[in-house]
Amino acid sequence: MSHGNPYTLILNGRPFLFIYSPASLPFYAAFALFQLELADQLWTITSVALFVIAIIALSLTLKGDRKYVFVALAILLSLTSYPLLVNLQLGENDLLLAGVGILSLVCVKLNHRFASAVLLSTATLLKGPPGLLLIYFVLFRKDLKYFAYFAVSTLAIIGASLLIVPIGLYSYWILNVLPTFPTTSSALAINLIDSTGMNIPNESVTGLLVLLHLNQFTPIVTGAAFVLLSLFAYRVGSKKLGSSRRALYGDAMFLMNVLCIILFGPRNAELYPYVWVILPLALLLSALLMEQVRIEYLALVGFAGFLLNYTLAPRFLYSPILFPVELIGGLILTISLIPIFIRPSLIFKKA
Repeated sequence: MSHGNPYTLILNGRPFLFIYSPASLPFYAAFALFQLELADQLWTITSVALFVIAIIALSLTLKGDRKYVFVALAILLSLTSYPLLVNLQLGENDLLLAGVGILSLVCVKLNHRFASAVLLSTATLLKGPPGLLLIYFVLFRKDLKYFAYFAVSTLAIIGASLLIVPIGLYSYWILNVLPTFPTTSSALAINLIDSTGMNIPNESVTGLLVLLHLNQFTPIVTGAAFVLLSLFAYRVGSKKLGSSRRALYGDAMFLMNVLCIILFGPRNAELYPYVWVILPLALLLSALLMEQVRIEYLALVGFAGFLLNYTLAPRFLYSPILFPVELIGGLILTISLIPIFIRPSLIFKKA
């Protein structure tokens, strides 16, 4: 609000570390118009409201008993989610963005692709990683028109932001901030101590490389992960899927895309982004419970979901020996999704 450069801002003697695109500034600055306590309340209300709307909207895309199973699972996972609790306590933006991301999925399910692309481009400009969901929306679904919608809406939002945001901030961000995205900041490493003396947990694969002092390999790992995911999504999206399970395959791929963004995305190390998993996981579980699924597979998915979501996480995350439960759960869940596409006989019982 002071018309300064937020990317060079110093607060209490430390860099502010604002890395989001200049197009996000009008949205975040709107909350700065209010006193801190009121702004905090408005932010929480906005985030929770969008998340609740996402639950309701997603349930309306489902039919029969699955709708009620999904709502029950979504509420259960939300009430027992440690990442969601941390988002509310610290005012992180992942809860709000998860709501926007899920609404983009809802719009696609309702065949409103342009509205979906506008929502996804908005989430991407507010915080870059949601843009990687294009792997699901474009490659898996074989929808190049969606990419065109996304590009047009992104440019339109950036153009509109220029009415408020100086173009100089865009050039500074492109030249000085954007090039740092492929690397994970060493400030996110697993054993660093914050100002309170509490261990900061690491919950991503790229963060583990930082722990091992292999920062230079994080761009390689991130790039390789998303190239492989893109090839996999395109390949399985080309297969002829049974009409009765087509929705399940799509829900599984969306969840896999979300998990890969969290596990392999740049600058991910904390557990806040795991709030993104809540609704896609509830969606997948509701689909599996409508099918004849082997009990062992349900147990595996349930166990992985328990690790990456449960409220007992602090007992492990902040113990003397840090135990990255979300990371382990995320990896197990991601790997467990692969047989749905390549060996469904391992998952579904014979009719």
